[in-house]
Amino acid sequence: MSEGGHIKILGFAGHRAVPDPGGLRKCILAEITEMKALLGDRMTAISSAAAGADLIFLRACVELRIPAIVILPFPEERFVEDFEEADEWKLAQDLTGVSLARYVAPGGHGAPEAYHQVSRHLLDWADAFLFAWDGKEPRGADGTGETVLEARELGIPSRIIDEETLA
Repeated sequence: MSEGGHIKILGFAGHRAVPDPGGLRKCILAEITEMKALLGDRMTAISSAAAGADLIFLRACVELRIPAIVILPFPEERFVEDFEEADEWKLAQDLTGVSLARYVAPGGHGAPEAYHQVSRHLLDWADAFLFAWDGKEPRGADGTGETVLEARELGIPSRIIDEETLA
C-alpha cells in the first residue's frame, strides 16, 4: 500500500434531465475538489454513466484526474437504448472507456429495477456521496431521491447540489 492511506470512494448520482448543464458542471468540479481535500489524494469516484448528470460528473473526474469506477445497469448493447442522443451515447462510451474499471450490475434486471441495483452498489461501495438532485419527493425506487434517502438512512456523509438553484 502506498503512502496516503486507504482509497476512499466518492459516489455520485443525479438526474438525467439537467436544467443547466454548464452550471452543474462548475458545481461538480468545485465539489469534487472539496471532497478530495476531505477524502484524500487517493480518492476514487464511482458512478453510473447514464445521460445527464452522471456524464457531467464522469467528465469532471477526467478533467480533475480522479480515477472512476463505472457501474452500468445493463450490457452496452442494451444500455445504448436508454440514450436519446447519439453524441451522449458516444460520450458515455468514451468516459467508460477511460474509467479505472467498468462493471455491469448483476441480475439481468430490466429497467427500472436495473437502475435500482446500480444505486445499491453505489451505496455499498461509497465512503461519501455527492448528489445532483432537485429536492423533490422520490418518484420511484430507482431514482436519485430514493438514493438520497437511503444514503441518509445508512449514515453515508453526503453533499447535495440542488439542480434547480445550483446551491
